[in-house]
Amino acid sequence: MELSNSKEEDYPKTQEQEHILEQYKLYVGSAEKVTDRRNAANTFYLTLTTSIAGVIGYVKTNDFDNDKYLILGLSISAILICIYWVNLLENYRKLNSGKFKVIHEIEKLLPLKLFDFEWEKLGRGNDKKLYKKMSNVEKGIPFIFGVLFFFVIIVELCELICE
Repeated sequence: MELSNSKEEDYPKTQEQEHILEQYKLYVGSAEKVTDRRNAANTFYLTLTTSIAGVIGYVKTNDFDNDKYLILGLSISAILICIYWVNLLENYRKLNSGKFKVIHEIEKLLPLKLFDFEWEKLGRGNDKKLYKKMSNVEKGIPFIFGVLFFFVIIVELCELICE
């Protein structure tokens, strides 16, 4: 699949470079928007899971009817939310990865290949001393929450069985 959509003879060279640069700017902006959406999603899911943890703590410290079942239901819901959160992060990672592949291709048509040069300086993500993939760090947070909610389920089930 070709990146260019025009034939050399159909497009004046001065206009072509100008249009490539404008499309490049738009595309880099769209990659930044994906990152902004990912950050907003992280904030939302972090708020949601910490709120559920807070509700569980409140229910646990106060006397409610059927509190164990409520805690089990909230914990199961929270684990499902964490699974969805990780899947969403993975989709954002794939989308951004694809966008940067296109950006690298566009840079071949420009005088400087800034993003590609930066990526090269960072070892193309293969040297953990130079670069740690943010998506891997991000996915650790819902994983930790999921494990904590799983332990809450185990404790509540043990208490239910022992009653």
